[in-house]
Amino acid sequence: MENNLYLFDDKMTPELEKGLVSLDENSSLQIKIDDTLTSAIQEMNSLQNEYSGIGTENLIDLCKDNVMATIVGQFGLASLFIESRDGGNVTTTHNFKKGIVSSEADSQKYKTMQENRERPFSEIRHEAGYDKKLSQMHMSDAQAGKRAVKDEYTGKTISITRADIDHVVSAHEIEFDPANNLFLNQKDRVAMATDDTNLAYTKDSVNRSKGKKSMEQWLDQERSDGRTNEQAFDIDRNLALEKDKIARKKMSETVSKAAFQKYSHELLVTGGKDAARMMSYATIGVLIHDFGLAVIEELKFILKNKGRMSFKELFQHFKNKMSEVMSELRAKWKDVLKGAFESGILAFLSNILVFVINLFGTTLKKLVAMIRAGFISLYRAIKIMVHKPAGISQDDANYEAAKIFTAGIIEALFFGLSAVIEKFLQSIPGLQPLMMFPIPSFGQEQRTVSDVIAVTLSAVAGGIVSTIAIYFMDQCRNNARKDHLQIRMVTTSGVIVQCKIAQSLFALNNAYNFFAQVAQEERETLAQTYQKIASSKAETDKGLTELEELMKAF
Repeated sequence: MENNLYLFDDKMTPELEKGLVSLDENSSLQIKIDDTLTSAIQEMNSLQNEYSGIGTENLIDLCKDNVMATIVGQFGLASLFIESRDGGNVTTTHNFKKGIVSSEADSQKYKTMQENRERPFSEIRHEAGYDKKLSQMHMSDAQAGKRAVKDEYTGKTISITRADIDHVVSAHEIEFDPANNLFLNQKDRVAMATDDTNLAYTKDSVNRSKGKKSMEQWLDQERSDGRTNEQAFDIDRNLALEKDKIARKKMSETVSKAAFQKYSHELLVTGGKDAARMMSYATIGVLIHDFGLAVIEELKFILKNKGRMSFKELFQHFKNKMSEVMSELRAKWKDVLKGAFESGILAFLSNILVFVINLFGTTLKKLVAMIRAGFISLYRAIKIMVHKPAGISQDDANYEAAKIFTAGIIEALFFGLSAVIEKFLQSIPGLQPLMMFPIPSFGQEQRTVSDVIAVTLSAVAGGIVSTIAIYFMDQCRNNARKDHLQIRMVTTSGVIVQCKIAQSLFALNNAYNFFAQVAQEERETLAQTYQKIASSKAETDKGLTELEELMKAF
């Protein structure tokens, strides 16, 4: 029988080396499959836990929590602590032109401007002293013996007796410009009109013809003979317009400086007041929210246990619950203060936002409140996306931001209905005195009972609708997540099955190799036995032969 044992002395034969390499590769593959199986099983367990963790929230409980949060939030009672008026808290030039002002001082400025427009300008000109400096300049030139001056519109020399000092930008335009009335008092306007950059020597006929018109308007105006003033008076257009440009640039700088001082001061004052009020309310709002939810739970408990517990026991339970809430509030006072400070900063910034919008358009009272509340919702949505909380993915953070933004839009729309609700409440027969009853409030705006009720009702409606919207958003997302998890579990289960099959194949291969080794060993043992038998047979034959030879000898 052929013996297939590998023979070697101090070196491996090629067959043995090939066999060891194959064995090493199989072992590595088997280890890899075992690791893959372990990882797949762990992933499957994780997916199953995640799948089972996706529960269905109770819509009633969600409504209770969200409605309470909305009532005490930016679209609820918080809006009553922030002054909201047409045009915002700072009067802009755009609004001043329309008579929309934010303070009594600005209102008086607008009233005075309108009254002056009804008066002859000659009276105002004389009272304000728009020509006082011009008379002094003429007198000074006469005393100095000056006989001729340069016409600053033509570049030619003219007789002092035929020369006037003209306001390049007319006194009338300066006096009745809304921006000038908003940012400058009359003394400042006169000083601006009689600044050296706005005064120019020219012919008396030119001065009388120009009047209150702007330079470009006067130059292009046609006369009865068909010529323009530029042609009739032989004006150097470039020279005149350059003089006008320099004068207006100086005026613009003066008004801009005054506007910056006024705006910065008023934004700081009004924003600071709103921030302080919002910080105070934010603290109160947390108390209202936590105690409100606790009271609702206690009312449910009392209704459920009425008749089974005595009044004293129910009262004691209520007292204990309120004590628990107070303890929880004391434990999180740092977070409450942090939230209050953040609310104050947002109130300040939202005041600036409304101001910027009113530089270009006019926002009505309710729209102001909606913008300011919406700004805070937008900030919180962006904040959760940029600084996502620990333990959640970026996708989850983006989804939470979308929920906040969606809820903000819905609540803002319902908040806009508070004005309609307020009007309706005030129109109910017999309830007008109650609805119009004033309540203590911050700032100049007087709050009434109807105002508070309208805001509360709109907040309740907005909270309910936004909760329903978010609930269905969650359901859709949860269903999508479950479908995704199921696909991943099917895929993972396929990996597990494949690994199990591979392990079974390896087990069968190992068993086959074991039996093959046993068979090989048995073949080797049988071959050795055959050799021994053959050797014994040869020795026996040899012994018999010797025995026969020995017997023949006898």
